[in-house]
Amino acid sequence: MNTKASTRSNSKMAEYLNEQLAVENAVVDRLVTRIHETPLPDLKQHLEKNLRQTMDRQERMYQVINGLGIKPTDIKANLPTLKMPHRNSIKELKDKVESLTIHDKENAKSAENEIHKIKEDLIIEKAGVISYKMLLRFAEQANIQDAIDTLNQNLEEEQSMSDWIIENASAMIDELWPKIESSKIE
Repeated sequence: MNTKASTRSNSKMAEYLNEQLAVENAVVDRLVTRIHETPLPDLKQHLEKNLRQTMDRQERMYQVINGLGIKPTDIKANLPTLKMPHRNSIKELKDKVESLTIHDKENAKSAENEIHKIKEDLIIEKAGVISYKMLLRFAEQANIQDAIDTLNQNLEEEQSMSDWIIENASAMIDELWPKIESSKIE
């Protein structure tokens, strides 16, 4: 590959890496919030581990991007979320008022919210796996060995957390379900 083509490849690769770095930047903030919010001790422990790994991924991405002669981004991407279509807003308002006045409903809403957040956790991890697989292929095509090594390591970490959530989803639901069930009106 000639120097001009190599420079273009490095620049394009740095652009793709910066896009993923923006995701990692946003994930750090989300993980800090999730660690404080989750009532599940095992999940909290794995989110803390994931936070440390995410910060390590950020650092590795910074190094690779700098090595390509481009400035690493400090921008934070918008992460995928699950949003239900808006239903009857009066019913939603009534439910919110009830949840503020009835303890069991508060626990149920909290448990339902946690299940929702766990689904989002998995979506974000799976999106990370897909992104890193694509970036890895780009790096292979551009023959950028430093990026290949980093991306392989980042991919393994993303896959590990994704696998953990899948393997432990049933146990987390089992722990949260009684709170949801307790709010049912007989």
